[in-house]
Amino acid sequence: MLSKLGATSQNFLKKTEELIAEYDLKSFDLVKFQNELNEPNNRNPMFDCYPIKKENVKFIENYTINNIAWDFKNKSYFVEAHAI
Repeated sequence: MLSKLGATSQNFLKKTEELIAEYDLKSFDLVKFQNELNEPNNRNPMFDCYPIKKENVKFIENYTINNIAWDFKNKSYFVEAHAI
């Protein structure tokens, strides 16, 4: 069993799939993230990359330390958990 989880938000250029930014989230509530990002398995610690969509922005902004200049036309965004 994992004792503590953290998470990062990543963004990539759609055209090249190049990672252009990575942000640590100030906190991570596994159950809330599973619900928001539609993870059906409540035992999944969300170590995979989960796409962030426009409808997830307000939720994600509750956890970001830095302001993110959202640009869904040119960039794709993901969140993934990690053990800390």
